[in-house]
Amino acid sequence: MLRVDKVKKSFNGREVLKGVSLNVKESEYVAMIGRSGSGKTTLVRMINGFVVPDAGTVSVKGVPINYRNSEELRQARKRIGMIYQLFNLVDRSTTIDNVLTGALGRKDRGFDLLSSSIGIFPREEKEKALELLKFVGLGERAYQRVDRLSGGEKQRVAIARALMQEPHLLLADEPIANLDPKTSKKILDLLRKVNEDKGITVITILHHLESVKDSFDRVVAMKEGTICYDGNIKDLQPNWMNDIYGTEDEEKEVMTLPRITANSTGRKQIA
Repeated sequence: MLRVDKVKKSFNGREVLKGVSLNVKESEYVAMIGRSGSGKTTLVRMINGFVVPDAGTVSVKGVPINYRNSEELRQARKRIGMIYQLFNLVDRSTTIDNVLTGALGRKDRGFDLLSSSIGIFPREEKEKALELLKFVGLGERAYQRVDRLSGGEKQRVAIARALMQEPHLLLADEPIANLDPKTSKKILDLLRKVNEDKGITVITILHHLESVKDSFDRVVAMKEGTICYDGNIKDLQPNWMNDIYGTEDEEKEVMTLPRITANSTGRKQIA
């Protein structure tokens, strides 16, 4: 599904990604963790085409992303959905109108795109949007304004909007950062449902370690622009987490993770 091969990126002379390589299989559900500035958000934005690598390649379903060709980049991004920390919704619009805008990401140029861009959607698109709102548990809120929804409900709308694009790969950049623990668990359960029921590959950037432990099997950890761990969450020992984060606050959180002495995944880990 996704292949990242030796990508590098620098900003203002600072190397943010140092030859990162990553392979994600179709229908995997992956958490990406690491300290602020470790490079995880830059990597995800590169996968989605927002950041151009200085070196290396990114391929989705075997097709390399051509960052220098606007049309090829647009075609690549049609296959990739994005969920944001701050939802990126139009608060004064209804939930269904917000979901419908997700269809714009998969439309080619022409009358279909033009009519949709001014809010004129065919009946089948509206029916699909309603189905997706039911899928995320907001079927009865379809015609309610977004500014009247809770944070968790807004994130559900954002997930439905991303699904409206019919992506092969779904990227979520800290989707629970502004939510309480109970709501966060529900959102991660919903993303797991998206992954399992719709067969969509999901990569989620997270900071809450407890959420990672309870919701994911595979975790990718980044540190100083490199991947320092890629394996099963059950094999991620507290001392490795301390090496990844290296702060007292994170150390307290880390101690709740299971202590397992052997790694059976065969994937890269911190020595």
